[in-house]
Amino acid sequence: MLKVVVVDDHKLFRDGLRRVLELEPDLRVVAEAGDGEEALTVIQEHLPEIVLFDINMPRVDGVQLVRELNNLKIRSALIAVSAYDDEDCLATLSAEGVLGFVLKSSGRTELIAAIRSVSRGQSYVDPRVAGKLMTSFARRKNENDLLGELTSREKEILYWLAQGLSNNEVAKRMVLSEKTVKNHVSHMLKKLDIRDRTQAAIMAWKVGFAQLSPDTLEHVIGNERYSEEARSEAN
Repeated sequence: MLKVVVVDDHKLFRDGLRRVLELEPDLRVVAEAGDGEEALTVIQEHLPEIVLFDINMPRVDGVQLVRELNNLKIRSALIAVSAYDDEDCLATLSAEGVLGFVLKSSGRTELIAAIRSVSRGQSYVDPRVAGKLMTSFARRKNENDLLGELTSREKEILYWLAQGLSNNEVAKRMVLSEKTVKNHVSHMLKKLDIRDRTQAAIMAWKVGFAQLSPDTLEHVIGNERYSEEARSEAN
């Protein structure tokens, strides 16, 4: 028997999902939640094998919910059931470990197939969503390639800009002059071929760079600086 938690801010939709799932002898809906915050409570209480969740919800949305569950080390198999097929959001969820993607316009067959697949540790993506995911992954790869053109210092500055720090705050944190930071930002924007720091911050979040912890950033940047120095000495 697979325990299932249904998370959606529309009760009518939750009721519909429950009726569909109750037709399967090995599926049991053990709890429902109307938003991500409530979901965190019931998921920790019931530890279901499957969580069906909407992406767009009040208070705590689907992406935040998944990240919180990952932080809590809860290993329920996750299926996003959404009316939207925003490619960047879907790619973010996939990077966070979500295995299943089903649209609300999908049928019962697709929903059950998704549950069967993720319960075995396999992914299931509605065919109408698959193309969006591939497009987003391809774009992210290109953006990651662009990040590879940045120096370690430029990457560090990009990280702190993505955390919402001003040039002055970045300068203080990195023990640089504000003018030096501005020069690095200018070079960074030119390499990334984007207009302003806001777009740079968005790119950093899209490719997962901004999600690094400060400790991980320090380790990554330290390794890159060592490599840069080694190449400089070799030349």
